[in-house]
Amino acid sequence: MSQNPYSKLHATAEQRVAHLRSRGLQIARPNVAARKIEEIGYERLRIYFLSRRDHSQPGKPFRAGTTYNDILSLYDCDARLRDICFKGVGRFELVFRNRLSEVLSENFGSHPYFADAAFKGIQKHNEALQKVLEVFSKSKDQRAKHYRTTYTEPPIPPIWILKEFLTFGTATRLYTALSTSLRTDIASHFGVSSLPVFESWLPCFVDLRNVCAHHDRLFNRRFQKQPQNYHRGAVPTASRATLKAQLECLDFVLNNAGLRSRLVEDVKKVLDLDRYSEVQCAEVGY
Repeated sequence: MSQNPYSKLHATAEQRVAHLRSRGLQIARPNVAARKIEEIGYERLRIYFLSRRDHSQPGKPFRAGTTYNDILSLYDCDARLRDICFKGVGRFELVFRNRLSEVLSENFGSHPYFADAAFKGIQKHNEALQKVLEVFSKSKDQRAKHYRTTYTEPPIPPIWILKEFLTFGTATRLYTALSTSLRTDIASHFGVSSLPVFESWLPCFVDLRNVCAHHDRLFNRRFQKQPQNYHRGAVPTASRATLKAQLECLDFVLNNAGLRSRLVEDVKKVLDLDRYSEVQCAEVGY
């Protein structure tokens, strides 16, 4: 495939609006549309514009009757879905970190980082220890500062304090470094008896969390990280690359941990609202 140098020039919001109108997008108030582009960003809105253009025609014009408000409706719906998903995956992150801490401290005390038996092997143990040391040394949390100025040994705070500094991704990596018995204990708390399944779900949840946290799109997204099917729990039922599959798995682990969760239903309720009639369920993985 041949490559070419990038040649597109800077365009103002007003020029963007003019371009969209030239492609057939109905914009009743160009000045308001330009302000929205300045507020949100053209590139962030671009995926929604593209979804309503006829790619089979020269110049890829907008489908007849498409309005700027239609595009904003897509964007607004996506934002509401991100809020629901971010809250749901946040609930799992908290209970996952807490369970990780509880299992480690119950079995190996306040500082399990130094117990060889807690980990898969020497290499995984060393990698995990190095990572938690790095997390603690860089933390600006007041509890971390208090530990550093109050205690000399051990050089790391107890797991029930340190877990508060761990990102979701770091907590997941710590989990994967643990021994089989510890990982099984944690996974079973969430109703999953298969470690390969649970360990395929975790990076999916981290990925979903990051998409939502960075205001990225759920709209027309096919997730690269996909959950394995858990046949015993009959989840997910949706295609594994879709948002619905992610939420089915999240509902499963949250409900098995004793936390009532209806993320699949909550998203469907939003999609059923009259104000989002422009949004097709398939466009958000439903």
